[in-house]
Amino acid sequence: MKNMIRTIIKNIMKSKKFAKRVIAVVLVAAAFSAMMPTTVKAEDTSLINSAFLNDINALRASQGLPALTLDASLSSVAAIRAQEASTTWSHTRPNGTQGISLLPSNKWRGENLAYVQYGSFTFTPAEQQAAEALMFQNLKASPTHYNNMVYGSFTKIGICTYVMQVGSGYKLTSAFMFTS
Repeated sequence: MKNMIRTIIKNIMKSKKFAKRVIAVVLVAAAFSAMMPTTVKAEDTSLINSAFLNDINALRASQGLPALTLDASLSSVAAIRAQEASTTWSHTRPNGTQGISLLPSNKWRGENLAYVQYGSFTFTPAEQQAAEALMFQNLKASPTHYNNMVYGSFTKIGICTYVMQVGSGYKLTSAFMFTS
């Protein structure tokens, strides 16, 4: 795409009238900019989040554990944490508290975070499934994250995937909040 833009601008610059050149360059830039998504709605990642829930519950079932129930209030907390972790990769929040501090302290609680970055991502079902599969495999490979997914006292989960444009690509950050 960059080469195509360069070629168009080069051809415009051959034009003899400066004002026409400037207007043409601005219009071309605006047209290409409009084709690039700048925000991603939550429903654009619903396939990823559903696949996470299915995979985590399948993992729990393989260990003889009951399925986790998706909880809307935990998903709201996960949305906060996914957005925070997309810019500051840590279980510590930007205000210095732990991510689990957003959860009731009178319950068992846990947090998993995962991310993947792509140079190109168009949110097709196949791309979402591949992104989820990669992040889920990484979570399973980490003993601490695995233990959260199969901890018997957890009964509820909130899941959210936040998408951020980085350079010419996308970073997908997923947060998982667990409670009893």
